[in-house]
Amino acid sequence: MSLPGFVSTISLKRGGQTSQDAIGSPIIVETTVWTKKGHYQQVYGNDQASPAGRTSKSMFKFWLPYLSGSDRPAINDTLIANGSEYTVSSINEESLKHHLLVEAWIIER
Repeated sequence: MSLPGFVSTISLKRGGQTSQDAIGSPIIVETTVWTKKGHYQQVYGNDQASPAGRTSKSMFKFWLPYLSGSDRPAINDTLIANGSEYTVSSINEESLKHHLLVEAWIIER
């Protein structure tokens, strides 16, 4: 079921330990949990100080279909939309069994 306005294709990726390399260090690979329709928009930019100077990060809000269990986004999961990646920072229920409101920082590369 798709809700009106949920027109962007959004994927959820999650990291997990899958194996070890030759010296025993864990190899962590992100795997795609799901791809669904949703809506997102930029909320604000946040200018932050860092040792290398000032950086700017932008906060986005994602409206996703209601999800439960392992399909539900978790803090530090990665959302991918329109070629950009976002790190999940909070999950809120806007309307029980209707949709989730997820806030995420864009990943600057």
